[in-house]
Amino acid sequence: MKRIDSESSAYASWDASLALSTPWIEATHLGSIVSLTTGDVLAREGERHNYFYLLRSGFVHSTIQRSNGAEFLLEIFGPGAIFGEGPAFANRPRPTTTRVVAPAILSRYLPSDITQKFATMPELAASLIQLLGFKNQMIVEKLAGVAAAPKERVVDLLLRIARLQSNSEFSSAPESKDFQVDLTHEKIAAMTALSRVTVTRTLNALSRQGVIETRAKQVIIHDASALRRLHYKNS
Repeated sequence: MKRIDSESSAYASWDASLALSTPWIEATHLGSIVSLTTGDVLAREGERHNYFYLLRSGFVHSTIQRSNGAEFLLEIFGPGAIFGEGPAFANRPRPTTTRVVAPAILSRYLPSDITQKFATMPELAASLIQLLGFKNQMIVEKLAGVAAAPKERVVDLLLRIARLQSNSEFSSAPESKDFQVDLTHEKIAAMTALSRVTVTRTLNALSRQGVIETRAKQVIIHDASALRRLHYKNS
């Protein structure tokens, strides 16, 4: 069984999935492929929904509604994330609303179809069991009041997008290398469930520190090492 470090950030389930989703990514014959656009809703809080998903590209939010009507960001999913498996297998109402925030391609699965594959592909069952256990622990931590601060969300997203756009060379690249993140302030705000004002304020602060530069529809990371130190400091 793979070890998964528990983190309370909005990216924790995504990180856990990355450690466990390889057999799902490789099993392209399972499920059906679905393409969705920004704003599409996969499932709403309180509704019953038969499917669970593997996100192959794009980004998805999972939110819950507070008693005052405001939405609270619970999770952010990116490529490699598995989500929705708990209520799908238990045939229970969805505890969250899941919405696409960047054009997405997903594999969609019916639990009844997948359980028939467990005998010949036990690695699928093992990964789901471990993922469900981790997510249960993560939810407890979140309910205890531990949540990612706005600066942590923005810094973590920039690091992740830079890594994706540089074909996984980000962590080993020379510190002098610039990394271009092709996202507007509005898109960063949508992907982190923050206001545009908060994102702009955060990016301006990072710019004054010299670690990034903001341009039209872009963020340029000048000092990857400093940005990583900020991330680990906030973790």
